[in-house]
This record gives sequence, C-alpha cells and structure tokens, in this order.
Amino acid sequence: MGSAVADSAEETAPGRGDNGVYAAELKAASLSLSVDETVLARLLAPLGPRAVAPRQVSRLLAKAWARLRALDGVRQELAALAGDDSGLLQRIEWLFEPLCEGEGFSLEVSDQRCQQWYRQAVEGGLRGELGAHLLGLQAQLAALGQDYRRAAECFAQAAAVAPLGVAQRWRFQLSRAVALEESGRVFGDAAALEEAIELYRAEGLPLAPEADRPRDWALTQHRLGAALACLGQGQRGTRSLEESIQAFERALAGRSRQADPLAWAETQQGLGEALGMLAQRHADTDMLEQAIAAFEAALEERSRERSPQDWADSQYSLATALLTLGQRNKDKTLLGRAADAYKNALLVWRRDLTPLAWADTMHCLGTALRLLGELRKGPRTLEQSVAAYQSALAERTRQRVPRDWAMTHNSLGAALHKLGERQQDAAVLTDAMTAYENALEECCREREPLTWAMTLANLAAAKKARAQLCGEVALVRSALQDFAAVGEVFRAASHAQYYELVIEQIAKLRELEGRLPGAGT
Repeated sequence: MGSAVADSAEETAPGRGDNGVYAAELKAASLSLSVDETVLARLLAPLGPRAVAPRQVSRLLAKAWARLRALDGVRQELAALAGDDSGLLQRIEWLFEPLCEGEGFSLEVSDQRCQQWYRQAVEGGLRGELGAHLLGLQAQLAALGQDYRRAAECFAQAAAVAPLGVAQRWRFQLSRAVALEESGRVFGDAAALEEAIELYRAEGLPLAPEADRPRDWALTQHRLGAALACLGQGQRGTRSLEESIQAFERALAGRSRQADPLAWAETQQGLGEALGMLAQRHADTDMLEQAIAAFEAALEERSRERSPQDWADSQYSLATALLTLGQRNKDKTLLGRAADAYKNALLVWRRDLTPLAWADTMHCLGTALRLLGELRKGPRTLEQSVAAYQSALAERTRQRVPRDWAMTHNSLGAALHKLGERQQDAAVLTDAMTAYENALEECCREREPLTWAMTLANLAAAKKARAQLCGEVALVRSALQDFAAVGEVFRAASHAQYYELVIEQIAKLRELEGRLPGAGT
C-alpha cells in the first residue's frame, strides 16, 4: 500500500489556561519583542480557562504588545482635546500611569480609572469627543485583556456618542467589527465572525463611501475579506471563501500600490490565502496558480528588511501553495521552490524567537524535501527531509502539541520508510517502524479512525518492506494483523478504494509468507 501519510492535524488547546502552560512561548516572545516577560505574562493572564493553542500565543502576544504601544496615540488624542487645561492633562497622566512597564503595570487599574472618569464625565454632562475617546480606550484595554466582546460593546457605545463626524463613527464601528473578528479568530467563535461580517457590510461600508473616502472603503473591504476567509476556513461550504475573494479584489481596486504599497501587499496576501483555501476544496490547479501569483505580488513589496514578519508570512504561504501544486503535478521544480521558500521563512522564524512557528515550518520543509526526494534519485534529499522532521520534533513535543508531535512522527516514518527501501537498509526501516508506532501512541482509533487506519497502514507497509529484506516471517504475520484491522475501518467507513488496496496488500503478504523459511511453523 506504500506510505499513506496522513499529514493534517491540529493540536487541541491545553487543558489549563495558566501561564505555566506557555512558559516557553512567553520566554521566546520576551526575547523577540524585547519586552519584560512579566508584562507579557500579565497580558496573557486574562485568558484564564479559555486557553488557546500554544502556537497562537506568539502572535497573540505580538498583537497585544502592538496594541499597548498604540495606546500612545490615544494618549496624544486625549491630550489634544485637553489643550492647555492642566487639570485634564494631569488626569490623563493618572489614567495611563498603570500602563508603564514595571511592577505597577496593570490593565485592570487603568481600566477602572477610565471607567471612573467616564462616569464622572457623563454625570457632569460632558460627553462629546472626550466621552467617545474614553469609551474607545476602555475598548482597547478590554481587547488587551482578550475580552473582545466587551471591546466591541465599548466601541459601539463610542460610535453612538453625539456629536461625532462620519469618519470618527466609521473608525469606531470598524474597530468594533475588528474586535469581534479577533474573537472569532482567537477563540473559534463563528457567531462573532458572522457579527463582524454584518457590521462591515451594514455599518463600515455605508460610513465610508468609495467615492468620498476610497482608502477607508478599501480598508473596510479588506477587513470584510479577512473575516469571510476566517469564517470560510471552518465551514464545509465554499460561499464565504468565494465572497472573501470578491471582497479582497474590491479592496485591491481601491488600494494603490504606489500610494500605499504595504497595504496593497497585505490585500494580495489575504487574496492569496483565500484562493489557496478554495483551490484546496475544489482541487483547482488554475486557482492554486492564482494564489501563487498573489503571494509573489505581495513579496514584491514585503521585503525582509522592510517588514520581516510579513515577508516570512508570505514566504510560508507561497511555499505551501507551491508544495500543494508540486505534489499534485509531481513537479520537481515546484517542490524545490517550495523548499527554498520555507527556508526563507526560517531566516525570520528562528527557534529561539518563535519556536512553534519554526517547528511548523521545519515540518513543512521536511514534507517538501520528502516529496522531492521521492522524485529524485539517491538518498541525499530524503536524508535532508529526515533531518528537518527531527528538528521539528525538538519543539513539537508530545506534552506541548501532542497531535502535531504524532503528525511529525508519521511523516518522519514516511521519509525513513522511503529511504530504507531505496538503500535496502533494515536499520532505517526499523527506525521508520518506530516513528509510525510513536504516531499511533497519540492517534486513537475511537476518536480518529481514518487517521489511525492510515498510520497503521503505513506501519504495516514498513513491516512488509523489512520482512522482504530480512526474511522475517513473524514480521509478515504482524503486518497481516495490522492490515486486517485497517481493512475493518475502511470497510466500516465505506472507503471501497482503500479497502481494495488493503485486500491487495494482504494477498501479497500471504504470498510472501508462503515463500519464507519457517512459514509452516
């Protein structure tokens, strides 16, 4: 049956929400962002029992840190409203004092002071822009504390404050939708994503007409496309992804590469991701090529020097699209380009700064090299694939990301399996068997019967290869038992094609068993 390799899995979020679960991520983020780890831990602490998958933590912290720094802009806006009023200026300093780095850093204290000031402003009849900005600050503090629902509510209140200009109302409504979108992205809240999409359409776009404010209109279209893509990723149907592509294309019509090259590149990236997801659903080669073109366009403006994280994102996305197309077409050139793009991403996503992103990319590099090695002669590329998978396992540990750990062991087994067959090396085939067995420790038949069956089929095929090489009857019989169990799963799931392959393998093993010495014992 050969190597079936089930290469798709997502790790579940850890059962605890305390920062001890994320110790490695906190340390790496502290180094990457040049921020005191204590401050980052306090930004992460509000997650509590709503723990997210470890791989989300580095990006979540990077966004939180960017939000915290962006509060300087809010501070300046409030100071501009205060003018020369020394009393108001002192109160602004009092408001932001708990957000200074150090032992006294506290989102909660700053939030309490902001709510207190807002209540007093309302009681005193003073609302207007000051009230709207205080509500906006409460919203941003809530988002910093990962309470995106409350953030959205505060932004909604800010947008309703009178009198505000149309542009200011658009800004608050857009921020409201972004907060809901973030809730959907971080916590898998589909309802929040649907609310965000409706807000972009019902509030954001009408408040930013294309003819009057084309840049704001284009930004709203971009955000609408991003929310639709996120929603579509978790749906079986394709309508949301199709609408996402349309929104990104409209955004590109309003985002000039000359006027705002990085915004244009951001939309090209979003378009490429939506095209790539839809191409996977439809097995559409032409659409994959369009996705590749979009990522290449993004990289024309996203340089390593100018925006290293964005450049790495685009390199990774480009590599994944090239890998998919190269695998489908058995194209060595495309697979080689995919490997090169993954290596580019690794120049930014270093193990010490973003350990799980580094490990994910190492795993994907291993897959690109494995597929390339299967098409090339000689062992060198397959050996590089094995090394990449082994590197990924240094961070993809069983304790931290158990399902990813199993997936990488399964893929490592496939690379070793092919290498062992090519070199006729029993020891390498034994290593392949061990890797598959490791994967099966986390892959449960009751929970994931098809993935379990595919992995067990891989193990049985490796046993068969070693049995043929070494003449081991006991290994043949073990492989027969494995294939019998695999066949039960495929038959129950009505996978006739896979079941027929299993029956074929069993027949070949029976034939091999009859030829080996000791078969009658």
